[in-house]
Amino acid sequence: MTRTLVTGAGGFVGQALVHALAAKADGEIVATDLAFASPPASAGVRWHEERLDDPAAIARLFASPFDRIVHLATVAGVGSAQFDLGRATNLVAMQMLLEAARRPEAPPRFVYASSVGVFGPPLPDAVDDATLPVPTTSYGTHKLIGELLVSDYSRAGLIDGIALRLPGIVARPAGSDTMLSAFLSDMFHAARRGEPLTIPLAGEDRTWVMSRTRLIDNLLHALDLPAERLPQRRYWTLPALAVRIDALIAALERVYGRERVAGLTCIPDAAVRRSFAQVPLVAAGATALGFRGDTDADALVQAVIAASPDLSPQGAL
Repeated sequence: MTRTLVTGAGGFVGQALVHALAAKADGEIVATDLAFASPPASAGVRWHEERLDDPAAIARLFASPFDRIVHLATVAGVGSAQFDLGRATNLVAMQMLLEAARRPEAPPRFVYASSVGVFGPPLPDAVDDATLPVPTTSYGTHKLIGELLVSDYSRAGLIDGIALRLPGIVARPAGSDTMLSAFLSDMFHAARRGEPLTIPLAGEDRTWVMSRTRLIDNLLHALDLPAERLPQRRYWTLPALAVRIDALIAALERVYGRERVAGLTCIPDAAVRRSFAQVPLVAAGATALGFRGDTDADALVQAVIAASPDLSPQGAL
């Protein structure tokens, strides 16, 4: 029986991934996070509240080996500015997890959620697989180190790893501030409710986004990708949609109506633009491996709404 570990399983992405894995019913799933508000009763899922930087917790989780691991747990956004907390969660826990996972006789598939935060300004005219990562935050630095660890443990034959650089994932619950990209999700909630919102980017700015539905498809694909298809390089930028803010607003207007989106106002913030005003993205390597992005702004909006009943235009106030 296949055993799968999902860390960060109580988060926005983690909950959806555990649900998708449980629906496939292809083995035992161990879901872990610091805490779960109300873990759903899912057949084949065991829920563990653990700290991944605690050796005793790691020992409990790995009492039996895993065939597949998806490492989503991270400290980002405001929390990543707390140096010691970020280091413990993003670096110490990462290395402890890799040490526990190493199994040269049968290397487990290890899917690591990295971030486009590994890139920093000034960006070239377009970002592609040859663009040099230059992180300008502790979070981006931690993610880059994680990528290199996944690559090194894979080269040594201890795991069969792949690191995926995630863009902003939408639409997180209203009021969520755990990620610096939360304003992208807030655009959906404000449009649905007809509420005002200041967007800290210019209308002509592009930013990299992906619907949660598309991300879950990509994570499942990463788990199932045959080892022989993976090249020596083990870190890839997902083919995110580089959407203009004015195009995203227009797509929201086509769903919710002009009056609902009238309160979405672009007032660029220099600090936010340094991180989120991005350039065209060419993710040829990930695309060749079968990973996919949302095709355009309308497809993105439709995917988000289909997965979020609270964003349905029906009954919007």
